Amino acid sequence: MSQFKADFHCHTTISDGSLTPEELIELALKQNITHLAVTDHDTTKGYEKCLPFAQDKNIQLISGAEISCQWQGITFHIVGLDMDVENKTLQDGLEYNRQLRIKRAKEIDEKAKKRFGSLLEKIRPKIKEAMIGRNHFAQELIAQGIVKDQNQAFNKYLKQGRPFYAPVAWPELEEVVKWITGAGGIAVVAHPHIYKITANKLNKMLVDFKQAGGQAIEVVNQPRVCSEQIGMADRAKRHGLYASLGSDFHTLEYTWRGLGWLAPMPEGVDPIWNHLKGIKL
Repeated sequence: MSQFKADFHCHTTISDGSLTPEELIELALKQNITHLAVTDHDTTKGYEKCLPFAQDKNIQLISGAEISCQWQGITFHIVGLDMDVENKTLQDGLEYNRQLRIKRAKEIDEKAKKRFGSLLEKIRPKIKEAMIGRNHFAQELIAQGIVKDQNQAFNKYLKQGRPFYAPVAWPELEEVVKWITGAGGIAVVAHPHIYKITANKLNKMLVDFKQAGGQAIEVVNQPRVCSEQIGMADRAKRHGLYASLGSDFHTLEYTWRGLGWLAPMPEGVDPIWNHLKGIKL
């Protein structure tokens, strides 16, 4: 167990990460990661593409996807781990979400055209078959010198209330949890500290999540111990949820967030790795 090092939330070029599946596995090897879940947005293809490289490097790969949903009109992300990637209901659900993403991208582009011309026609050749997200529009705005960084792109153009924002009616939380659990997986509330809601509302969401069959919450997302981790560990214990950990790694450019840069799991919680099928510790 002393050699164990895990990261159960990261992205590749299959969605909005900057590293290819092979590059991600090479980075995991450099970071001494032994157990990795690749969780690209609304697709399991990142996991599938990484699998042969992970097996070659003797890294245990756990199937995953980060799936968008809504609860009381608020967008949440649920990470599905350890799923049967051949499950038809799961894959049909992921395809449904991907179509919503394509529709949103076209709507964003229509709004952007009025000011900067089509961004989408510049983005598509760069991302090829990747699942398009708002991050890709942010990256294009940076590339054209319109904004200086990702935060400015969202704050000025892409987030709710800004000129390029396009709303999406994601599937309900309960439905997405059922896609995951129906495929034999574990549903995890991703980065619970980032949602712009009150503590009481988050607690109510977790009650509904648990009732729908949700089993875990990301407790550790950051390299250093902080009050957010303590709060999420308390919630994991209070709601009877497994505690997961993940960096949400996207790119080496984010110098404050790296693959496997994670604080130790707080004591007194039930770590998710105790419940992943076939995992060797």
